[in-house]
Amino acid sequence: MNESYEKSSTSTACSTPTAGALPERHHDVSDTFYTSQRKGRKYVFRVRLDINGFTLQRESPSGTILKEQTVKICNIVGARCMRLKKTRRLAVASACACSNGNPNSPAASVNRSAATPSKCSTASKENYPCDDGDVSAYLYVFAYVLKKKSLRSEFHRERTVLTLRFRSFDTFEDNMREADRWYRALRWQLHRTLESIFVVRNEEDRRRRVLVMLNPKSGSGNAREVFNMHVTPVLNEAEVPYDLYVTKHSNFAIEFMSTRCLDAWCCVVAVGGDGLFHEIVNGLLQREDWAKVLPNIALGIIPCGSGNGLARSIAHGYNEPYFSKPVLGAALTVISGCSSPMDVVRVQLQSRSLYSFLSIGWGFISDVDIESERIRVLGYQRFTIWTLYRLANLRTYNGKISYLLTEQQQPSEQEEDTSHTPQLKMQTSRSCNTHIDKLSNTTNNNPSFHHSTEYLPHEFADVISLETSINQSFRSRCDSWLSGGSRRSYYYSISESIYHSLADESDIAVQAAIALENRQQNFGPTSSLPELDEPLPEDEGWLVEEGEFIMMHAVYQTHLGIDCYFAPKAQMNDGTIYLILIRGGISRPHLLSFLYNMSTGTHLPEVNNEYVKVLPVRAFRLEPHDNHGIITIDGERVEFGPLQAEVLPGIARVMVPK
Repeated sequence: MNESYEKSSTSTACSTPTAGALPERHHDVSDTFYTSQRKGRKYVFRVRLDINGFTLQRESPSGTILKEQTVKICNIVGARCMRLKKTRRLAVASACACSNGNPNSPAASVNRSAATPSKCSTASKENYPCDDGDVSAYLYVFAYVLKKKSLRSEFHRERTVLTLRFRSFDTFEDNMREADRWYRALRWQLHRTLESIFVVRNEEDRRRRVLVMLNPKSGSGNAREVFNMHVTPVLNEAEVPYDLYVTKHSNFAIEFMSTRCLDAWCCVVAVGGDGLFHEIVNGLLQREDWAKVLPNIALGIIPCGSGNGLARSIAHGYNEPYFSKPVLGAALTVISGCSSPMDVVRVQLQSRSLYSFLSIGWGFISDVDIESERIRVLGYQRFTIWTLYRLANLRTYNGKISYLLTEQQQPSEQEEDTSHTPQLKMQTSRSCNTHIDKLSNTTNNNPSFHHSTEYLPHEFADVISLETSINQSFRSRCDSWLSGGSRRSYYYSISESIYHSLADESDIAVQAAIALENRQQNFGPTSSLPELDEPLPEDEGWLVEEGEFIMMHAVYQTHLGIDCYFAPKAQMNDGTIYLILIRGGISRPHLLSFLYNMSTGTHLPEVNNEYVKVLPVRAFRLEPHDNHGIITIDGERVEFGPLQAEVLPGIARVMVPK
């Protein structure tokens, strides 16, 4: 160990000389690192990287292990190799995903008054001038671990940077080669945790490209800024290449997904609300080759809408923190490399068929969802305000609802149903009033992502530099040359990632609408139900509810919105539609109690009663007797009239946390 390391005032670990180079394909690496503190204390750490992650063992001078901690591989996102620059002006000028020239960056947190990491690549071996002649190479490992500010607070994801300094050799090239060896070992370990559709298997395993569809009008209209400031940094750290399309007209996502060749992408990510996700699902199922495409492409969502039911349901189903940093959690999910089957419901209307991933509504909730559009500027609070208004001006609807119970639910048990906690698909806010922007850009990167299930003790603070998301100014953005709040259409993200835009497309919306109207052929799975104008077969067990209703809502996810825990026992792939019926005649206090308790999931009765019923079904038919009202599918208004729906178990795949 060179004496200069022992005198270093930084808390970054430095490597000792290695005994010899390991075989190229050997992916378990280890070495001894030292730290020196301002108080003169020195610590020895044995650091090992294997399939479990980074194991840090703090040793005594005699070699006894005093402390041990593991940064699990499932919590690690990616890494960067780089060299520090002492001149801050130069560092800012060539800032990269690892530094951005920001005082809150991981390098700055190591030594704020001196060096900051500058330009790097996947495994940078380039030699940059260094004022003090330092030939060290640095490996920055990015992870997101669970943290708790206090015993009473909730867990949240916090960005953690493990910094390893390599200074065993006399030249920067040799030290960078050693850092690159660790980087490649980590990259291999990360890629082996990915499902096969997310990675290209070859000599240089790399992440496949991601297609990002962004609706700039969703929610409060800040999806573009959210993506640039909070999602792009995570994609860069994980080295995930992506192509970004910004929608510019309604149904653009349907047209895009139904007509484009999707072979280049492994995942489609909706940056917006549930309405954009609805368009993506329907576009995929309108393809002639839907059966080939769906198993080979996963779907993800970044919550930027008003309701965000799907993102909330995914986080809830996998015990991921949501409320503190919903976008961060969703971004980590998108790069997780893990997916799960998801039920889709085929809905037949009088004039067409479409597909739903969240809910089908008639009555009270649909009225609130659509009519509250006039106060959309209030965001999610619009639902609460309009619920109170509609409760004061209560409506009833006359109709007939036929349903086919799931095979596990016998008809004789219907009246004595004891523990139905319906499971519901989340509601979407509004669909995209969108545009498509096409603009090219570049960005480079590949590997993987991860979550964490533990948080690191203070004993390792001298090896791991922590950066909370309070310091949002860093948020590693690779070579981004516009501020995150910029509303202009130019982005410079990781290499080979592309932002698409079109300068002027005044007639694109019209052409898209004509194309959709002229597409008469409906692809996707065929229906097992009779035609909508044909009677239902009595011998197949169809049951009927008829009369006055306050609402009918069919759901297949746990949450309709961020605080609407509508179906506590719902699962992504249980083959069940939870049909919730509220009859006319229910008192306003009873209905208010139902609505109030939706946030905790205690609104559903344990036993079906005269006014509220929860029915687990696999198909149903709605026949309104009135000629007015609102019907919604995934929060999107459709033509009023009879419809029938049936569940298609596990037909799609959705990105989930590890």
